[in-house]
Amino acid sequence: MGALLLWAPGGALSWSGGVAAAAAAAYLSQDLPRQFSDRLARRRAQQDLGTTVPVLVSTRVRNQDYVVLDEGARVVEVPASGHTVRLVATGAGPLPVVLTDLRVEVVARADRSGDLSRHAAEVPVRRFEVLLDAQPPRVRPLAASDFPYQVGQDEVEVLDLEVRTEAGDVQWVLWLDWSCAGRTGSVRVDLDGHPFRTAARHARPAV
Repeated sequence: MGALLLWAPGGALSWSGGVAAAAAAAYLSQDLPRQFSDRLARRRAQQDLGTTVPVLVSTRVRNQDYVVLDEGARVVEVPASGHTVRLVATGAGPLPVVLTDLRVEVVARADRSGDLSRHAAEVPVRRFEVLLDAQPPRVRPLAASDFPYQVGQDEVEVLDLEVRTEAGDVQWVLWLDWSCAGRTGSVRVDLDGHPFRTAARHARPAV
């Protein structure tokens, strides 16, 4: 009889209502803490926006010679006057940040001098354009300087190549020609054994 009463209409409603109440209680017991934690996280984020620095900054010293200074217990190399500091700033949060000024503060100065070392100057960059659509494809200098260049064992040449095509998806490689002590040859330049790949920015208009 107990089983039959369980499936009676009134009993079914009573049972389902009890299950619904239990399910709702279980849901609320899980959902309310999550809602509270989400609200607390949003409040903390708003507080952080008012207390933390919203800018991330990185720096790199470039184009430097060094002055070698003897500090007694150690010898240090200090970037010489005329070097460059590259500063990169980016926003640290969801809101845009306006950079309004840049100021300098001297925190210490010592009356000392040393020997100048010029070994660390930055290598100049040669700029070229790669024209994939030319017939035949060619490399063209973007400044007065052009090949040939001479390099030794302790010397480098740095080339920046701007690659251009107006049609399609192009795979390509470079060949660097060389001569040395009466010998000549070519070195294939690619991307880890695979051709470079360049696609046109705009679709070619239909004919």
